[in-house]
Amino acid sequence: MSYVANDGLIQDELALAHPTMRFSAIIAGWLVATATAGLLYCAGLALGFAGFDAWNAAGSAKGVGIGTAVWMIITWVAALFIGGMFAAWFDGRNDDTSGALHGVTVWGLSLTTTALWLALGLGHAMSGHNEHMGGPGSDMHGGASAMTPAVSVLDANIAYALTGRERGGSAPIVGAILAGQDDIATALLAADTGTSQDSAAASLQKLTPQIDAARSESKMAADKAAHYLSLTLWIAFISGFLALLASAVGGWLGAGHIHRVYHLRKYPVRRVA
Repeated sequence: MSYVANDGLIQDELALAHPTMRFSAIIAGWLVATATAGLLYCAGLALGFAGFDAWNAAGSAKGVGIGTAVWMIITWVAALFIGGMFAAWFDGRNDDTSGALHGVTVWGLSLTTTALWLALGLGHAMSGHNEHMGGPGSDMHGGASAMTPAVSVLDANIAYALTGRERGGSAPIVGAILAGQDDIATALLAADTGTSQDSAAASLQKLTPQIDAARSESKMAADKAAHYLSLTLWIAFISGFLALLASAVGGWLGAGHIHRVYHLRKYPVRRVA
């Protein structure tokens, strides 16, 4: 069977009954989107370093943080819009729906590869950090001493009480104190110093001001970290959602204007009687 298409050419009906996705066009569009994102990220870094003021580091850091969030959204939207449009152009069909589907698939491929890249990078960074700190125990000790100034002071006081013991032995005690497990902290201190429970409890009682300050600062640091993590996730969600819309619109517009790309090119067409 045959029919006359909109362009006046007689084409095989069976060939157009079930349009398929062209993954070569999707991969090509993804490469264009990736290259565009890389170019925009370089421009963003250049703007960030140019706007950084070493004499006002706190204010500059806040401005750079806001600018980074805005630039991240712009980068994702622009890159996926261009990638979806090029995927539709590489597909070469004047089909709005097919173009939008190609754009959405480019978005899915970009999001998946970015998530895998971030997961691999974070896993490598965490493994390298553990090796640098010398294992789980040393990691806890380093985290406790570097978290806040008050925790560092508490850790130093407990380490002083453990003079002559194994380095890093204060980490479990500090962790138990920050978790509010005073009984466990007392038992650990008594076991490490070879004293009685009452003597260990009295030693910790003397550190009550440092313990209260360390707990307060730890809570504030945890709340701040949770706030920034939530903000980062919301920015990632908004960026991904807007990029999804941009990729679909880019593919739709690209397919709708396919004649502007191939208007000077002629290809042989198989006619069916």
